[in-house]
Amino acid sequence: MMIQNSLRATLRILWKNRSHTLINMFGLALGITCSILIFLIIRFELSFDDYHPKKNRIYRVVVEYYGEEEHGHTAGITYPLPVAIRNDFPDPEYVTIVDSNLSDPVISVTQPDGSETRSKEDRVTFVDPEYFRIFHYDWVRGNTDALTKEKTVVITESIAKKYFGTEDPLNRTMNFNNEFDVTVTGIVEDPPKNTDLQFQMIFSSRLGNNKRGWDNWGAMSSSINCFLQLGENSDELEFEAKLKDWHLKYFTGSHEEEGKNRRYLLQPLSEIHYDTNYHNIGAGRVVSNNTLASLGLIGIFLLITACINFVNLNTVLIISRSKEAGIRKVMGSTRSQILMQFISETFCITLIALLLSTGLVELALIYLTPVLGYRLSFYPLTDPTTLAFLICLPIAVTLLAGLYPGVSLSRFQPVRALRNKLGGDGSKGITLRRSLITAQLVISQVLVVCTIIVLQQLNYFMSQPLGLNSHAVVEFGLPENKPELIDRLSERLKNIPGVVEVCMSNTGAASTNQWTGGFEATVGNTLIKESTNVKFADANYIETYQIKLLHGDDLVDSDTANRFVVNEKFARILGFENPSEVIGTPVNIWGNKAMISGVVQDFHTNSLHSELDPAIIMCGTSAYYIGAARLNTQNTMETITAVQQVWEDTYPKYVFEYKFLDDTIAKFYEGERRSSYMIGVFAGVAILIGCIGLFGLVSFIAKNRTKEVGIRKALGATVGQVISLFSKEFVMLVTISFFISSPLAWYFMEEWLENFAYRIHPGVQTFLAGIVVTLVVVLATVGLKSYKAAIANPVDALRDE
Repeated sequence: MMIQNSLRATLRILWKNRSHTLINMFGLALGITCSILIFLIIRFELSFDDYHPKKNRIYRVVVEYYGEEEHGHTAGITYPLPVAIRNDFPDPEYVTIVDSNLSDPVISVTQPDGSETRSKEDRVTFVDPEYFRIFHYDWVRGNTDALTKEKTVVITESIAKKYFGTEDPLNRTMNFNNEFDVTVTGIVEDPPKNTDLQFQMIFSSRLGNNKRGWDNWGAMSSSINCFLQLGENSDELEFEAKLKDWHLKYFTGSHEEEGKNRRYLLQPLSEIHYDTNYHNIGAGRVVSNNTLASLGLIGIFLLITACINFVNLNTVLIISRSKEAGIRKVMGSTRSQILMQFISETFCITLIALLLSTGLVELALIYLTPVLGYRLSFYPLTDPTTLAFLICLPIAVTLLAGLYPGVSLSRFQPVRALRNKLGGDGSKGITLRRSLITAQLVISQVLVVCTIIVLQQLNYFMSQPLGLNSHAVVEFGLPENKPELIDRLSERLKNIPGVVEVCMSNTGAASTNQWTGGFEATVGNTLIKESTNVKFADANYIETYQIKLLHGDDLVDSDTANRFVVNEKFARILGFENPSEVIGTPVNIWGNKAMISGVVQDFHTNSLHSELDPAIIMCGTSAYYIGAARLNTQNTMETITAVQQVWEDTYPKYVFEYKFLDDTIAKFYEGERRSSYMIGVFAGVAILIGCIGLFGLVSFIAKNRTKEVGIRKALGATVGQVISLFSKEFVMLVTISFFISSPLAWYFMEEWLENFAYRIHPGVQTFLAGIVVTLVVVLATVGLKSYKAAIANPVDALRDE
């Protein structure tokens, strides 16, 4: 009965102050919605590959390499490594290679009716049979021994449905890239979203090993990884110590020095998704722990911002509820009962805000999916972790937002409360409100400045000269690098009216697929050994990408490398400050010996996240995997259609796909684009929550100062003076918050910008933009309500009640 009466009283009070209740509810709902969304994102990212039963014993072998000018990391290994580890050490229970260095092979299946299903697949890998003993998969058909034979493949349910429909795929044949047939020996469920191993087709590695034939310990690819599972009694650090100099016995002759500059380490499976030193294979992403921590802080700050609204509005409302508190105490209520009554009111508002937030979360997830690149699930009733978070959230918010106003209300003395003499001048409450509003403004300004800086950095990336012209350049794959086919394709493409230039190369111009190799060059009496980016390309490469030839001669088409063209940085590495002097220097790389014949302007072969690489360009028809065409900008789609027709005539058994180089480069900065969107949205929410609170606060202040405004107007005050009366304090608070938020934003963004080799240096104007945005929003919010108070009839304000 007591609880029922308390609930009835709570609802009656909330209804009586419904405008106040709605303002609080809406502000809390926005803060809670953002905190739930951020919780779902962080929880999802932290769950990556957490479901493998023996996850604590699974490691990836990674490499640290050292040079005279650079020190780097790579997860790329060479083919002999897994076999050597398996043969030389008893510590690992299982070892597997994971080779995803494939150019989206074409998979085809002949159906019973004679028709053919043909498509490109981008989530394909070669592995050892032990792969399925290390990583957990849910088997639909087959078992962990599915890849013990050559030319076998395990496919996912979605691939099975795509190529075989409702028929049983087991023991059926699939053709790999028009080269060989493989037999389906297993079907597994599609990999969960929270794994970096997003492979849909998993082939036997014996097939891959025979096909690639990479037996050179010096040849590494970031798309070839080695995973192992240590035995129960094996220690990670002890095994890593065994790897320290073990590999040197395999680096003999000319590769001995290269081996000394390498070190093999073990990277725990639990760190792979978060270690930005290394790229992930397949469709895997890397998300730094700092990013997740920053996201968590934003969620906490947004929740605090919403709670600040609640505290501010309720400290103002305390004055109007002082008589209520006095009457309750006269009637026998204790301080704890009054406190619990106020806490219950806060809890009701928070609970309703939480229910509203669940609907807003579902709506927001629809719009966030394209930004995040994945679909988050929100099923609180069937997800214990999410349910626990939703239970704890209103309790935490209730205590955070309702405890101080409740304690203040319960401390009023009955006699003084009933006489409206609450003691003092209210300076403590005013100081608290000012402090809380300042904190709210600091959070908003930090987020605004962070958004501006991320956008500036993104714009810097997109506008920075790359040393080449990517406009109107389309790139497409070359599934067979046979010289006669490539020559015929190139000549036919040049005859298309809308095609300006055509070239063939190994990786195009700017790509995440980088070929690097060690070279030797003798300058004077000094032998220089360094690493460089390697571009195999034909004689049209420089002209097609419009890379500026500074000195010497261009390439001449040849089946083998008979001359080298290098960039300016390559010349500097050899010690030539004047790049023209490097011409004629002999260089030996990958068994190719020739003279440097020309020097091109430095051009970026990768994203601006990393330093510009030295580059060497040489001919080599057998290494052409990418074709490129510069198009006339008129009738672009018609030209691409003509390019496709020529390509399909040349490679009739393959599937044509193309990408604009501009799109490829833009994709380099997809992470920054997502960050700017997310931070921008949260900055907008923080400002909106603040506006809601300020609007409510000014409403109450205007109500309490109605007679003062009436007297001022009666004495001749103008509308502008009345608006200034309400606004000047908030302008002061915005100014104070600027001096607090600017160093905080500068610190956070300097830490973020340190990750980029090419970065902006934010100036004072960037931080001033933050205060301008905040000031405009605050003045618009405060001015709207104060204007209504200023134009009110003073007679109504001064009429005796």
